Amino acid sequence: FVYTRLRPDRRIAELATALAQIIAFTVVGAILSYLTITAKFPLVDSQLAGVDTLLKLNWLAFFEWVEVRPIIKAVLAVAYHSCMPQVAILLVWLSACGRFERMREFVWLFVTSLLVILPISWILPAASAWVYFGVVERVDAYHLIDFNALRSGEMTRISLTHVNGLITFPSFHAALAIILIYASRGVKMLFPLYFVLNMVMLAATPTVGGHYFIDVIAGAGVVLCLACLRQLRWGVLFARWNTSPSHAAG
Repeated sequence: FVYTRLRPDRRIAELATALAQIIAFTVVGAILSYLTITAKFPLVDSQLAGVDTLLKLNWLAFFEWVEVRPIIKAVLAVAYHSCMPQVAILLVWLSACGRFERMREFVWLFVTSLLVILPISWILPAASAWVYFGVVERVDAYHLIDFNALRSGEMTRISLTHVNGLITFPSFHAALAIILIYASRGVKMLFPLYFVLNMVMLAATPTVGGHYFIDVIAGAGVVLCLACLRQLRWGVLFARWNTSPSHAAG
């Protein structure tokens, strides 16, 4: 309000709007993700692990390979937990460059991908690959306390100051990694860094996030489909505008 009415500054106004939208929707999305767990649909961990097997992807072998390599494990952990700082840096950068349409595109992909992922994770809940492969004692399975309490009905209050990511399939972390790469395309200096960092984040998602490989594939697939739909929609609108009588006359 201040930077659109009192002291007009489009860059700050656009940045504030984008951040407000993301923060507001993240809070709502977190609450919804908690509520979906209370539906107590049958867990699909065995099916997800089975898909990984069909794809010739050995989750446990990859986990053990990372565990005996401390440097790689640390790099993967840093990349995995970098998503929120990346979001902040990207929006500030795009705002400073005046790329407002790209900022709106990022917010749109962030919100719509979560809107797609939430109902899927609601119907197809999973405890995590950590649980299925029996390595919970060796990792920081931060989400399991809330997950199990919601499934059993013991949790009756949601504290917004202590909300964990409970979505397993599809992986929103993987979706966000693709969104960050896509939204930074064409931005000098930032795109190469984001491409490398988020490819590492994708590699980290199975071990650091406890996701099956198919979770990562599905999360990335959701974003790619949405990005294609958005481009197709804008392409159709442009084609209609380009061939409209008023435009042709002009």
